[in-house]
Amino acid sequence: MPERIIKYSEALAEGTRQSMEKDSSVFIMGLGVPSGMGGTTAGLKEAFPDRVFDSPTSEAALTGMAVGAAINGLRPIVHHDRVEFSLLAADQMFTQAAKWNYMFGGGNPVPLTLRIVVGRQWGNGPQHSQAFYSTFGNVLGLKVVIPSTPYMAKGLLAAAVEDNNPTVILEPRWLYGTKQEVPAEHYTLPLDKARVVAMGDTVTVVAYGDGLVDAIAARELVGVEAGIELIDLVSLNPIDYETIFASVAKTGRLICIDTTHSAFSVGSEIIAKVAQNPNLQLKNRPMSLACPDVPCPTSPALSEFYYPTKIDIANIILRMFNKPELTIKLSFEELHMAPGHTIVVEPSPVPSNILQTLPIEKNE
Repeated sequence: MPERIIKYSEALAEGTRQSMEKDSSVFIMGLGVPSGMGGTTAGLKEAFPDRVFDSPTSEAALTGMAVGAAINGLRPIVHHDRVEFSLLAADQMFTQAAKWNYMFGGGNPVPLTLRIVVGRQWGNGPQHSQAFYSTFGNVLGLKVVIPSTPYMAKGLLAAAVEDNNPTVILEPRWLYGTKQEVPAEHYTLPLDKARVVAMGDTVTVVAYGDGLVDAIAARELVGVEAGIELIDLVSLNPIDYETIFASVAKTGRLICIDTTHSAFSVGSEIIAKVAQNPNLQLKNRPMSLACPDVPCPTSPALSEFYYPTKIDIANIILRMFNKPELTIKLSFEELHMAPGHTIVVEPSPVPSNILQTLPIEKNE
């Protein structure tokens, strides 16, 4: 059968539509939702006129209404187009939805899905490019996932809608234009499992969201023969340490990639847990790559140096093995414009000049 390639944004819209077709208790609401929201809710108002709701600019009110609806048996999806604005509903998310079932003996589920758009975007600067990954990951009672590809976006959204726990989907807007083969039928994916994107036995690289896409490209630059094992974290709460520990036990090395600032980051938490595990024997000290601990600049002349690129990720891998680093300069488009390419899991053949940095010592 021919490949069916669709965008990340289209996968979210399709997953929502199929969930609403499957279950009449599912509805979606949020500021501007009927207008399409970057394509992620396109066509839903026409298909479900009584279950797609626009809302006033009152994040606390609309989220609180959704929490109440979920407590009473409905399955609402709430869309927040800016993570910064979603924080106005912190009480409804962190204190009410996340704690409700725990407070009442485990028999009062809150099947609420919160779609929250995060991260970098051209020219958005300090106030509209934050991610707050660690903030959401730290809230007990919430499930938190980050789809890294269109396939993951559709499957995780469908799973979140069917789950009885409040689930936050942090969507990197940077990835909305990326494309991938996505099944046409309804499907779900585990909300609590990391996935091994590429097998290897020399170093474990853990990434998520937009950082995972750059990590795939970096693995291609370094070369598949280098034996890099690439893990897509997928879930921030809970973190799938079993998969990470199993990989590090095999490779003896760990690199974590964050596309937000390094202080109190997801990578820091993973490195801490790996360092505390007495059953793991490390060959090198763990390394991390993240944004600097300053707000994201608006100016392209400054933001060019803010987010880790595929070259930065390739170089931290090479640095771990004392290999020559790459001096490739990325174009303006690669540095500043959101990607729109098709995501390929298995890298293409490696340029011969990069192979000069190999071989890398493997595990015995």
